[in-house]
Amino acid sequence: MANIELDGVNKKIKVDSGDLTLDVPGDIVLDADGGDVVVADGGTNILKVTNSSSDVVLQPQVDAKDIIFKQYDGTTVATVEDNGTFNVPANKLAIGGTAVTSTAAELNIMDGVTSTAAELNILDGVTSTAAELNILDGVTSTTAELNILDGVTATASELNLLDGGTSVGSSITVADADGFIVNDGGTMKTIPATDISTYVGGGLWAKLGDTSYTSNTSSITFDNVFSATYKVYKIHMKTATSNTNENVKIRLRSGSSGSNADINDSNYNYKRQFNGQDLDDGGNSNNQSNGRLVTYFELAANGHTGANHKPMQIDMTIQSPGDLHVDNSGRVNFTYLADFYNSSNLSYTEVGSCFYNGNTDATGITFEMTAGSYGYGNILLYGLKQ
Repeated sequence: MANIELDGVNKKIKVDSGDLTLDVPGDIVLDADGGDVVVADGGTNILKVTNSSSDVVLQPQVDAKDIIFKQYDGTTVATVEDNGTFNVPANKLAIGGTAVTSTAAELNIMDGVTSTAAELNILDGVTSTAAELNILDGVTSTTAELNILDGVTATASELNLLDGGTSVGSSITVADADGFIVNDGGTMKTIPATDISTYVGGGLWAKLGDTSYTSNTSSITFDNVFSATYKVYKIHMKTATSNTNENVKIRLRSGSSGSNADINDSNYNYKRQFNGQDLDDGGNSNNQSNGRLVTYFELAANGHTGANHKPMQIDMTIQSPGDLHVDNSGRVNFTYLADFYNSSNLSYTEVGSCFYNGNTDATGITFEMTAGSYGYGNILLYGLKQ
């Protein structure tokens, strides 16, 4: 049996062997009355419990030693190291019952972050994966630049279209109202497909005029279509006349919007060669004619496209109508190819050249007949961009 010694001199309770158990029906209170409660082992103080203004201070009494917290089975769950580090083993930290799975290296990414709680709360509800967020690794954009994304409603798929991939989606039929993104002097804008169509015009050709007519029309006019933007123009004319054996008459026009007028001076010149084949007996006929210093161009000689005949077609190329005279020596060059029928049931192919060598800059063109009018048809006018 162990002996218990009460040492009043040294204020000790000494047991000569075994353990000392204090078993009372109430609480066991250690009251140092302003002093410290010290835990010792073999006469060496190990831990001191101090009251500091009602705060509890746990202080090791051996230098360079840690305070270690362990589970029943001896597993360390936390260590207060001698250098002041509070060390929790990996996967042993939870906040509000939720385990923290980030590594120390991942959490250290926050080192130096100056965002406020409100700014960090913006991330609340973010469903991006780590791989998706890692896309931002190495981004050098400023806050102001990233804030450009504020209000963006594009989906991930839509934004991914900006990625440099080479895959394309299925083909669509582009409509006039469809949008294209362009850089307008440093500002990104969405413009309708019609703007692209006007600028490109099916390539370098821009459509400048498109006029159709379905009844007797005495003249068809295109004003303000010739300019320094274009050096070459193409005109395609498909038409039927109301009279027999009349010619197409063309004049240039000049002036600004609202004050345009035909150029009627005697500086028009033309030369034409036409070959015909009789549709009844297969016979051929050839002829040529010209006009010098007259008041208009004349082509499609004796063209007839009445009810029993097909319409005539004329393709024209015009050079430099808006850049006429340099030292009064410039001119408009005009070549054409025509296919038509006349009243004698002859099929004609006509080629010709025209030029205007007056001193008036042309900005437009008008089409008439030497007599009668146009019955129906369409005229298209294109300009070739410089």
